[in-house]
Amino acid sequence: MPAPDTFDAGGDRVVPCPPARRQEAIMQLAAAGHGAGRAELAQAVADHQKTPDHGWDGLLVALRGQTLKAALWVQPLPGNTAQLWPPCACGARGALLRGARRWVRRRGFALCQAVLGPDDADAAAALKDAGMMLVAPLEYLTAPVAPAATTVRLGPWDALDRAGQIAVIADVQKNSLDCVALCETLGATALLTGFYQQDDTAPAHWSAVYLDDREPPQPVGALLLAPRPAVDGMEVLLMGLAPEARGQGLGRAVLDAAFARAHAAGARRLLLSVDTTNTPARRLYARAGFVGYAQRHVYAWLKRSG
Repeated sequence: MPAPDTFDAGGDRVVPCPPARRQEAIMQLAAAGHGAGRAELAQAVADHQKTPDHGWDGLLVALRGQTLKAALWVQPLPGNTAQLWPPCACGARGALLRGARRWVRRRGFALCQAVLGPDDADAAAALKDAGMMLVAPLEYLTAPVAPAATTVRLGPWDALDRAGQIAVIADVQKNSLDCVALCETLGATALLTGFYQQDDTAPAHWSAVYLDDREPPQPVGALLLAPRPAVDGMEVLLMGLAPEARGQGLGRAVLDAAFARAHAAGARRLLLSVDTTNTPARRLYARAGFVGYAQRHVYAWLKRSG
């Protein structure tokens, strides 16, 4: 009987990568990506190796005889999620993706995502054939930082306990138009865990948003910022309001607060990403001077979709 993570498909044998061929497999993965993708993969590999008791059982290869034709990596992430690093375009790609989907299902990940450029039509078709769905077409925006007056009241994020932080994230995500399928699948706890993962300085630049007329004070939104010194910038990880605080002009006030915080930290640019289907947010950012510099499409296997 074959091992649980081993199967044959069209003459290619998909197996967990033998340790002796790990470097070869990672080089195959790097060759499959574009320039930025290779840098991101290198960083992901380096970060993965720093994690305690890291394993490589999500690194799968397609072998024909002893020839390693292609590789694929499912990288475990916090919050019961994973990142798929797709294989190169070859005859074994479909078999590897089917093997990866089976591996992800067995391990019960809530979500496994892959990120492609908007022009990667062949790769997108392969992911769709393997059961992935487009869950977030993203546009990455930037604007120059300048001093800004802020009228919104902010409080330190770590003044809230863990339950309070999760409650704020949950409120912000209610009826949100950003990445709806992702947010519904992951839930507030996993989203918060992911935000912490993206910011080594957290919660130093994170704030809860308050309304002055509430007594006792209750947070009605979040502004989570992360320094990005490599580009002399500050990234908005999350900016949002609970439903009862929307429609009052507070969105622009919170964005102005982000500019003010970035300016105080010495950043020269503010960066963020937005779901391209979220028209109100895109209009807000355009009015504030943001311009696009990249696009990415996020595909995913979602546990709820089977």
